[in-house]
Formats: sequence, structure tokens, C-alpha cells
Amino acid sequence: MSEYEISLGMHKKAHDPELDPFMILGKEKLVLFIQLIVLPVILASITVLFVIFFDQGVILSILAIIGLIFLLIGVIATQRIYRRMRKFHVTGSVIQDFIRILEIFGLRIQSALYPLFFLMLFFSLFTQNTEETSTLPLDSIMQILGLVLVFIGVLLILNSFLNHIDGYNQRVMALDDRTPNEKVRHELKDWGKRLGFNDVKIRLAALPPNYFGKLAVGSNIDNTVFLAYSKIAHFQCEEDFSIIYCVRELCWLSLESRFKYYLYYLIHNTLYTIYLALFGLIIYCATSKNYLIAEKSLVPCIIVVVIIMFSDSFIKAYISSYALLLELESDIKAVEVLSSDKHSPEEIKRALRLIEKIDPLSTGYPGFKYRRTALMPESERKTYWDEL
Repeated sequence: MSEYEISLGMHKKAHDPELDPFMILGKEKLVLFIQLIVLPVILASITVLFVIFFDQGVILSILAIIGLIFLLIGVIATQRIYRRMRKFHVTGSVIQDFIRILEIFGLRIQSALYPLFFLMLFFSLFTQNTEETSTLPLDSIMQILGLVLVFIGVLLILNSFLNHIDGYNQRVMALDDRTPNEKVRHELKDWGKRLGFNDVKIRLAALPPNYFGKLAVGSNIDNTVFLAYSKIAHFQCEEDFSIIYCVRELCWLSLESRFKYYLYYLIHNTLYTIYLALFGLIIYCATSKNYLIAEKSLVPCIIVVVIIMFSDSFIKAYISSYALLLELESDIKAVEVLSSDKHSPEEIKRALRLIEKIDPLSTGYPGFKYRRTALMPESERKTYWDEL
């Protein structure tokens, strides 16, 4: 590697303050960190302390009830979101999720069998060839694994949080000094007021490829929309189409509920941290003489861990489906609000699903494939081999 390439790699692009409306920074980032990381860790720590120092039978019973409540919430929320997605030709059900969870557990168990077999063989041979005061008995390693499991859980939710922040902050690569013409700007301001916003400010921008093939990215700050519209789309398509793509993003913002999304994210991180912490505590107690969990409470504790694990799985299924449903419903709302004598619903659907000329890579976006399928006319169907 050349010296100038090494030197270039040591530099980082300066932060552009004009991009602040599209980023999570400062106080907002700190509040989100406390909500999604610090609070789950505190709740998990309190839970473990209660299990250790208070009546374990009562505490485990309470945890089982709480786990069942969240399991019910997760199943109902996931079932509702799947029911709403069926009209967009997206399949899914709670039963499928349950079977998938069991399959994942089975797969993980099978994947772990051979490594565990060789580890046990190794440690059995190792302990046979050493004195009884060996410094690396299997029990000690299992105890360390149980303690480390808690920190692994914290690191995983922290990594998920950082990935979320990075993904959100990289929605817009750069802003252009140019804006669409006055007619487009004023028309979008009118649409913004119709959809409940105080104002709409639009700039042309360089947008990176995104999962759902969106040509505009918006951010709602104090009920004012900051809109970054693809510079390529602006120069490649007609003016009416630009209005469609931008109004579609306004519809997305009007349907989005960040509070609801982060609330479920908080529940997921909390449940995830709690069951990993309890599982680590079970491993530690089962392999040591420090019975922080009484022997008679080990089985109930394992049952509680399984209940919380399933609850978390369904909450996570809801979170994973939320983004897709939001995109699909935004398309439909855009079609409904834009339909008029000037544009028929089918013309708007066609504009939303046929963006290959504007963004040739859009056909490869997994999320956009769902959008395009949902926007297909009911009368249109695939060609079969027998017809060729």
C-alpha cells in the first residue's frame, strides 16, 4: 500500500452540520443510550440481585408471571402485524415463528454437540494427566463461562445499538446546494400541511443504496419535515414523479411511531439481558459450591429462563416486521392521498414500483421486492412455462 493511501486512511471526513436533521447526535443519542442500554442493564442487575438475596420461590413466580405477560403481548402484537401484512402478499404467522424458534434451538444444539464432545474429551484427558490440584478444571471454566455470559449479553445489545445509530446516521451521504424548483417546493409544503406537518424543507442529496429502495429520506423535528431527495431521481424523472416519491416519504413520516418502536426495543433488550444473566447464574451455581440459587430452585429458574426467552423471541419478531409493514403501508397511503383526476391509483403504483431507470440497483434490494409485489395490480400475474 502506498504512503498516500495509508495517510488517507488515517483521516476521517469532517461532520457536516447540515446533515444534523438526519442524524442521532448529542442529547438525543445519550437519552437513547440510557433507554436502550443502561436501563435494561439496571433492570437485569436488579432482577439477579432479587433472585439471589430474596425469597427465590416468590421472585421466580413473579418473573414467570411477567414473562408470560410479555409472551402474550409479543404473540398478540406479532399476530396483528402479520394479519396486516397479509393484504400485501407477505406471509407469516405466530405458529411459523414458534416452529422456527424450535428449529433454531435444535440447530444450535446440533452445532454445539461436536465442539462440546471434543472439549469434554480434551478436559477429561487433561485432568487425568495432571494432579488433583489442577489449575484448569472443567468446573472452573464453566463457572467463568457463566459469569462471562452476562457481559456477552451487554456487549451484544450495545453492538445492536451502535449498528442502529450508524445505520440511521448514514441514510444521507451528502446534501447538495441545489433544491427542486419553486413549484415542487411549494407543492410539497402544501402536502406537508395536509398530512399534519407545519412545514417541509427539501434539499437534493446523495443517498446511499437502502434496503427498501427509497428515493427520499425524511426526518420530523418539532413537526417540521426535513427532506433529502435523491439528486439522481430529480434529474432522471419527471416533475410529477418527484412529487410522488417525496409525498410517499411524508406519508412514511406520518405513520411512523418512534416511541412505539423504541418501547418494544427497550422490552427486547431488557428481556434478552435478564434471561442471559439468569442463564449465566444457573451455569455458575450448577458448577460451583456457591449455591446462589438453591438446588430446589434450579429447575424453576430454568423454566423462567425458557419463558422469558420465548417472550423475547416474539417481541423481536415484531420489531423485525415493523419496518417492513411501515414501508408497505406508506405506499398504500401515498396512493390514497395522491389519487385524483390527474393521476389514477394504478399510475401512482406504477411510478412507485418501476424505479429501475432511476435506480438500476433497486431490483436487488430485498425490501423493495416486497414493496414491488404489494404494488402489483391484482389483475397482473406471472407468466408460466406452459404458456410459452
